[in-house]
Amino acid sequence: MSQLRKYTILIFCLLSLQTAWAQLRYKVAERDEYALDDLYGLTFKDKNKKIDAFWGLHASQYAGEHHLFGFSAEGAWSTFFSNWNASLILPGGGALGAHFLYEFQYSGLLVQTGIGVNVQQVYTNVWDSCIYHYGMHDKWEGVESAEFTLKHEFTNRQDLSRNIYMQVPLYVGQYLFSSAGVWYYLAGFHFSYTHWGDTRQRAIGTTMARYEPFLGVWHEMDNHGYRKDVPIERKGDRLKLKFDVLAHVEFGYEYTTFNTGRVYYSRPGDRIDCRLRFATFCELSMPNICPKTDNVIYGLPEESIYDFPTYRMDHIFSSRDAKTYEVRNLYVGIRLTVLFGLPWKEKCILCDPGKH
Repeated sequence: MSQLRKYTILIFCLLSLQTAWAQLRYKVAERDEYALDDLYGLTFKDKNKKIDAFWGLHASQYAGEHHLFGFSAEGAWSTFFSNWNASLILPGGGALGAHFLYEFQYSGLLVQTGIGVNVQQVYTNVWDSCIYHYGMHDKWEGVESAEFTLKHEFTNRQDLSRNIYMQVPLYVGQYLFSSAGVWYYLAGFHFSYTHWGDTRQRAIGTTMARYEPFLGVWHEMDNHGYRKDVPIERKGDRLKLKFDVLAHVEFGYEYTTFNTGRVYYSRPGDRIDCRLRFATFCELSMPNICPKTDNVIYGLPEESIYDFPTYRMDHIFSSRDAKTYEVRNLYVGIRLTVLFGLPWKEKCILCDPGKH
């Protein structure tokens, strides 16, 4: 798990360097845009085009300062990533999220924040378990002196956790221009708090006994309390996950609607600036969010040891055994974003060619 954190930090460092380098290129492009027209024919100045093939400048829309508001919706495959081999990452589950966003853009640099909600449902498969009770004795007359070993088998166990998170994103990114269109990336953090949730546990239980002096293993004898393949289902409280900080990396494509008639002058209401984005993203918890609770994976009451309906089961990550392990949230999915620019005058070096 520590190696995973190291790789995540390395990715963020590389993206930071890329952002700084791209921003430097962009500022140079703004300064020298009109001087590049005759540079070996590498650029063109067709204002009906969205992309400048050399520097990737879109007239007055990607240069200068912009303030945008909008919404995002996302869907993802989600799971709990843990180093406890008693739990399995698969099958996982799904998550849906929605956020209200504000984004500040300055010469291709993106800074995004907002507030939102995320609904998650995750299935965790749990390894099969056996529990033994030694030195047992029947209370029946004539066999009370016969000692036996009672065995409980729990198979096909699957724990479900449903959670609703309140989230605040904080991302920084950069536009990546090409002849194929406008691309972008965002990287940063999601601050997440578990607001509500519940858990469900399902398993198959079998009880059997080994009588050494008699017939060996006894099973499927209801009069003795030995039952096979009994469905067990329990419902519990939410996982009390710790406050989460998720590393976020997003890469996508942007489609823009823009009134190109407003290129060299700035008149309120003369444009419609709408950014439509489609992206893939990945998020991983940075801290260990495993709850520090004292529940039990299996609770077998001594007074009714054969009676499956009285057995207690809690989510595997809410048990006291989970305290020595790490648990993290993992999301991989797609994100749709709609942003609208505010209709005010931008500080744009390309808007007035007379400045050159």
